[in-house]
Amino acid sequence: MTRISALVTSAPAGGISYKNIDLQVNNEAKAKLKPVYTGLCGTDRMMISGNLPFTYNPKGQDYIVIGHEAVCQVLDIEDNKFNIKSGDYVVPVVRRPGSCVNCRIGRPDNCSDADHDVIEAGVRGLNGFNSEYFYDFPQNLLKINDKTNILINVLTEPTKNVMKAFEIFDKVSERSIFTGSDSTYMQKNCVIIGTGSEAFLYAFMAKEYTMNVFMTNRHSMPEDKMKIIDGINASFFNYKNETMPDYIDLLIDTSGDPETIMRFIRKLNYNGVCILFGTNGAAPGTDYTGIDISYIVEHNIVIAGSVDGSKKHYLDAIKYLNKWKYMPGSAVKYLITGIFSPDETEIFMKKPIEEIKSVIKW
Repeated sequence: MTRISALVTSAPAGGISYKNIDLQVNNEAKAKLKPVYTGLCGTDRMMISGNLPFTYNPKGQDYIVIGHEAVCQVLDIEDNKFNIKSGDYVVPVVRRPGSCVNCRIGRPDNCSDADHDVIEAGVRGLNGFNSEYFYDFPQNLLKINDKTNILINVLTEPTKNVMKAFEIFDKVSERSIFTGSDSTYMQKNCVIIGTGSEAFLYAFMAKEYTMNVFMTNRHSMPEDKMKIIDGINASFFNYKNETMPDYIDLLIDTSGDPETIMRFIRKLNYNGVCILFGTNGAAPGTDYTGIDISYIVEHNIVIAGSVDGSKKHYLDAIKYLNKWKYMPGSAVKYLITGIFSPDETEIFMKKPIEEIKSVIKW
């Protein structure tokens, strides 16, 4: 049995170690991959702290290799049906389809039985991408054509979540005339709760729609983050002591905090849309009243949850990341605030104050 180095935890209990493990090989997986960069996100940290109860180890293992954001290089591939060859750079898909009707049509992100029928690399039931190398199926790989954009493309996985959320927005906003009287979104206000990497990616996409974009949290904003916000002509306000917009048309939450979400839902305009993306099982509860329900009903507000994305959303993510990289100022490149080696495991346990996105270089 071949031994490789990997970053592992024991799901759902938690913990983190960088150690040698036995390489698991599925004879049907025809592509041998080496990670080049892997991203670190809140899901990884929650797993390590033991705060994601739905996670579980692959069958027969007392650990799971963590990591679900990656750009990899193909070391060897037997199946060329997907136009991928040795030396190519690829992004592996995280969620693998089960047997429900949505999974069978290529939309495991909308799985009807996700609690029992879906596995996700680095999260539940399948080893992730933080290992010296691994094997995968060619159909789970998406090729990166611009080899000068490898580092930025480590953001593909979180960006595909943004693509999925805006697909939902496009569908639910069609129930009424959502554009302004000039047929554009230029008069529309989008507020994004949170200032992490995912929130910035939502802000980039909302600017693609030409909306007025406001990012918010309950803290002052450091200079490096303000540079990115200014670079995309967005705005920031501290909702604890600064005035928020008079009205909100599109609200996107990346915090998972019920009290904060409700604070902003009460500001949504008629026919407003709220997309919930953030999750935080440790967030305290809050009280809602009949007045809150009446506000939502009387204002025709849609509240939609959004999780994961399909292969289509990965492809859209790659396209937009390439576009954003080459835009004047290239604000997207500033989202990666630290590059670490796999043995620096402390980065998984304590988030640096200045962090937007930390990346592991293999």
